[in-house]
Amino acid sequence: MRVLFDAFPLLAPKSGVGYYTLNLLKAMSRDYPLDEHVYFYGRRFSKEILDNAPAFDAGLRKALKKCFPKPYRITQPIKEMFFRLGAGKQNADIYHELNYVPLPYNGPQIVTVFDMSLIRYPETHPKDRRAYFESYFKKRLANASHFITISDFSKKELTELYDVPPEKVTTIYLGGLEFTKENPNFTEKLPEKYFLYLGNLEPRKNIPMLLRAYAEAKAKEKDLPKLVLAGSPTWLSDEIFATIRDKGLGDSVIVKGYVPLPDLPHYYRNALAFLFPSKYEGFGLPVLEAMGEGTPVITSDSTSLPEVVGDAGLLLPCDEEPLWTKALLDVFQNDALREDLSKSAAERAKLFSWGQCAKETRAVYEKTLSLYF
Repeated sequence: MRVLFDAFPLLAPKSGVGYYTLNLLKAMSRDYPLDEHVYFYGRRFSKEILDNAPAFDAGLRKALKKCFPKPYRITQPIKEMFFRLGAGKQNADIYHELNYVPLPYNGPQIVTVFDMSLIRYPETHPKDRRAYFESYFKKRLANASHFITISDFSKKELTELYDVPPEKVTTIYLGGLEFTKENPNFTEKLPEKYFLYLGNLEPRKNIPMLLRAYAEAKAKEKDLPKLVLAGSPTWLSDEIFATIRDKGLGDSVIVKGYVPLPDLPHYYRNALAFLFPSKYEGFGLPVLEAMGEGTPVITSDSTSLPEVVGDAGLLLPCDEEPLWTKALLDVFQNDALREDLSKSAAERAKLFSWGQCAKETRAVYEKTLSLYF
């Protein structure tokens, strides 16, 4: 089978979509060596999986974002032009769009959809992203032969919001850090004990609520460990820093910025607990990654997160600050609770793998091709 992938998400600083793309492509390449894979990188086609963007691509992307208020209006037509010119020459059996919006393609195509937060929580996204989604996603829906979602929750959202037939959508769960090569020269200075949040610093992640709950716990327990916020301040993140300042948490909260992939295991493994109070998730990949390292998890009981965590973590309403305060204190003060949560998390994480994700994805290709021709 010859598969054409849109690997453009690998060219940006990677978060959820980028890590999904990287790990799925690696698993597909490893487990199906007789297949031929071609990757589209926005202006060229390649048979190589790129872990990082070439300097030219990274520099061009940064320059466009700096110079133009709505760069997608320039980049998307150019990207589609290159794809039109080259896609037909690849002789692919099937095309897999890994990030919502399929490019113009004559043939069977699979589209991965992660969540519908742009519809449910438009105020938590930049205007440019909303405009791009509104301009391209809906009008391209009919082109998709089949959809992949990363949770049953996201499948339900897609079918309800866009009237996509359920039989045209397959849920395929993600995997953890199995392809990650740890950094042997890790030298980051982290506290001996700390709570960890890891992910983009943006409104949907509900970090101001977490900070308020943490401040209350700190007032009740002076020895409470520090809170590490690891991730890029992406958009609308001013409230996070304002809350740190207003609650007097400057000495208790460490903002680390973007964490490279090889450093992730170190951050997860050494944390007292992983905190993820998100309001809305299509899957919640950092939660699974933390669980795979045996880190106790406290997360929201909403959207897709219960599918991932099961009964292996503490699930709390995302807006109940007193419950989050209590959970922080309980996990800090109760060694037996932390041990139980650690063991449960590690066992639960074994149910998810990129190999299984690749196997189920390829089965979707086969089924789609059998129906298409």
